[in-house]
Amino acid sequence: MTHVVVLSPEEAIALVRPRKTLPSFVSDLTCDEGVISLTGDLRRLTYAPLPVKIAAKAVPVVHGSARITSFDQNVAVLQVDADAAGLPATKLLPLASGTIAKMARKNGLPENAVQLRKDGTISLDVRALMRGSFAEVTDFRFEDGKVVVEGVAA
Repeated sequence: MTHVVVLSPEEAIALVRPRKTLPSFVSDLTCDEGVISLTGDLRRLTYAPLPVKIAAKAVPVVHGSARITSFDQNVAVLQVDADAAGLPATKLLPLASGTIAKMARKNGLPENAVQLRKDGTISLDVRALMRGSFAEVTDFRFEDGKVVVEGVAA
């Protein structure tokens, strides 16, 4: 039997974060027509690694979007586009990779549940992120302002 879970973009981000609130720097988050978009003011970061703090002084506002490019064997790959004073996602994602990995560990997720790749993509192990809700995830999409996960119930 197919099991469907529908999440708001905020709830989807909370799957990775130990806290159920959005990061302090997020000023806008939307999900529309297959794309999830975020605007962030890095000056609002309360705790960040030194490279991120330095980057925030040079490029305080970041606009980013992610589109699902593939989904196979419970893993979604998202192509990230970012605009931060002309810096591409390939330069921005590595700045966040340590923070994301730390949050995932604190939240009890497997090491590879979220991977920020050097090629400007993000890999999500959707089954791991859904914490046992699914034996297998068969679909993952952004639809009507929501994040939709379908699969076989655990």
